[in-house]
Amino acid sequence: MGSLHMHIVLFILGGGLLAVVAGARCLFLARWRVGWAMYLCNVVWEFAEKRGHIGRFWLESVAAVLGLGLLLVAGVVWGVVMTFGVLLLLLEIVNRFRERTLLTSAYTRLNLVGTAPFPSANPDLIVTLEAPFVERKPRYRLGVLWVGVPFDFEVVVGNHTIVPTQTPVKIRITAPSSWLAGEDAERSLGPITFGSVDRSSWRLCPDAGCSAGRFELTVVWGGSSLCIPIWYDGCRLAADVKIERAVITRYPGGRRSAFAWRGDMDLYDTSTLQSIEGLESALGLAARYCFPQTMFLSTRLSLDETAAMEWAEHYGVDRGASDIPRFVWWLRERVELRHSCAYPAVSDKPYVMELGNHGHLHYDTATSAAPGNAWKSHARMGAGRYPWIGSDTSSFGEQRDNALEARHWCERLFLFTPRSWAQPGRCNDADTPRAVEAAGCEVLSGSDIRAIDNVLLQPVPHHPGGSDAVELTSRYPGDPRHIYHVAMLLFWLHRSQRRGLPMVYMCHQHLRQFEGYACTRFTEYLLRTVLADCHGDFYINTLFGIGKYWREVLSQKTRRVTVLLVGNRIVVENRSDIDVERVPVDLYLADGARSTLLVSVRSGAGVTIDLANAQFGHGR
Repeated sequence: MGSLHMHIVLFILGGGLLAVVAGARCLFLARWRVGWAMYLCNVVWEFAEKRGHIGRFWLESVAAVLGLGLLLVAGVVWGVVMTFGVLLLLLEIVNRFRERTLLTSAYTRLNLVGTAPFPSANPDLIVTLEAPFVERKPRYRLGVLWVGVPFDFEVVVGNHTIVPTQTPVKIRITAPSSWLAGEDAERSLGPITFGSVDRSSWRLCPDAGCSAGRFELTVVWGGSSLCIPIWYDGCRLAADVKIERAVITRYPGGRRSAFAWRGDMDLYDTSTLQSIEGLESALGLAARYCFPQTMFLSTRLSLDETAAMEWAEHYGVDRGASDIPRFVWWLRERVELRHSCAYPAVSDKPYVMELGNHGHLHYDTATSAAPGNAWKSHARMGAGRYPWIGSDTSSFGEQRDNALEARHWCERLFLFTPRSWAQPGRCNDADTPRAVEAAGCEVLSGSDIRAIDNVLLQPVPHHPGGSDAVELTSRYPGDPRHIYHVAMLLFWLHRSQRRGLPMVYMCHQHLRQFEGYACTRFTEYLLRTVLADCHGDFYINTLFGIGKYWREVLSQKTRRVTVLLVGNRIVVENRSDIDVERVPVDLYLADGARSTLLVSVRSGAGVTIDLANAQFGHGR
């Protein structure tokens, strides 16, 4: 009996080890809810690697061999054990092949046949649709359309590869000809240069009632084609329909979720490519994808040349502090700083991004060492006295003044006021949200969260610590270095889309280029996935742009953009301090059907929509 119990224990231990090794390799699960199993297995190995200071590959290899051995000892027949081992090996081979593909792909296709001179390359274009969709996934659906009420249907074609299109891009829409009101159903764009977008739009107007149906949009270029079916739930006369409620619960353009690329820069440092050269790669990648991003800048060792030289001298190193004046010039001349900038982000300057507040002194890392705290590494609040701290030396006062000093440096050098803030290191306390809000920051990341919130939980956007600021929490892991990190981020991406939550992708602008180019290539893959594989269901903007929209439009506590339903008249009021564009007003009809209107309203104004009379009136 004792031997049987021992065999059972060995079988459970061996099977458990193999399950954790195999589960981490089931990357195909990332898009579904069951992807939690894959994600958690990877968290186990990430934790073991960090605590054990041993590479994941070796830990997992030992675990797999040990698990197979325990199964043999437990009495499992040799053939079954071998089958498990072969399956593990196949999973590893498939994943490594997938990883190699991501590391080497240029997202182009060689053109080896046809009338064009060859060989040549054609780009994989990305098509984004803008229309009043009631949903974008699993299929584009317009819901109920209104007779006599026009709507805009826009096609945005992005070429985010490194090669231009060789021929014009042909676009054709198969909507009923009577909806087109004489417009051509076929359009031509381009050729489209690399790193740019082009657009074409139709104003469609249903002219008679009809039942549910579909039409198609076809995009043809360079021997490739893309056909996108668009479904609608019929066309109705508004006078014959009862609208039960009108709400705003989604992001601009009828998007369910939002996505922001957020990075940090703790100091100007040529050794880790937190420098002009490093930033040019990250900002260049973002510019090619017309992708907005936010960089949180800690100003003391990034902009203050004297403080940076003093810090480097203390450690006996040269980290490029003498380049700081050139860095300041570069930011002024080459980078357009914006608080909000939705996809596609374009600028007259080479690069565009949001500059966020990361504090003057960067707490909780080696960069916090300063004369005011007797050169204490990883210093936190209360560790010293600094010239920029006023009479209030409490945690609240110190954090507020530290953020204010960073703000003053940005205003003085760049004429730009940061309005978002990110946690330095793992440093926050109960006073953090109110303190940084008092320094003028409205959107925060990491103000009231713990490590478990980044790794295992996904807090909804909220107002932290009794403040009116908005907390948007970043996802784990940041700075992806291998295929398993990519799969973990894809899990969060699909979960964010399902739940309608913003996803904050944490990736430093140095992109870990000091180790190689894996992080850069994986980041490019994630950007393409957000743009190309999610039907445009992510509102892509800076961290501030997303948080500010949530605060003014979606928050139950602070929203100042409201919708009122009076019969079949919809009134949208904007009392906020920002203009809002393509706000999706979702209409729920008495029979359960849905319709969506996209409404743009300037700050301090209102719009009245009378569906029965097909009138859009602009108020105050």
